[in-house]
Amino acid sequence: MLFKKKLVEIYSTQDLEKLYQVKNKLRENDIYYMTETTNNSLRLSMNNLNGRNPILGRTGNVKNFYRLFVYKKDQEKAAYFLSQLN
Repeated sequence: MLFKKKLVEIYSTQDLEKLYQVKNKLRENDIYYMTETTNNSLRLSMNNLNGRNPILGRTGNVKNFYRLFVYKKDQEKAAYFLSQLN
């Protein structure tokens, strides 16, 4: 990511609803953000390439991992607005 050096992680979660709440709060306050998603279903399927556990990952219990980044200059302002969510 080209801008990764200028960005800092301010939030991470597996709950998509909470992620949307945080994104909406930042958007309301004109704070630019970027998100990164780690697909855990893909990771589990790659761990099962030998086929010994065919049901692995089919239960719906596997959740993705979401990370949210803002510019360093906005880090304190974003942290303040996120503290109001709880």
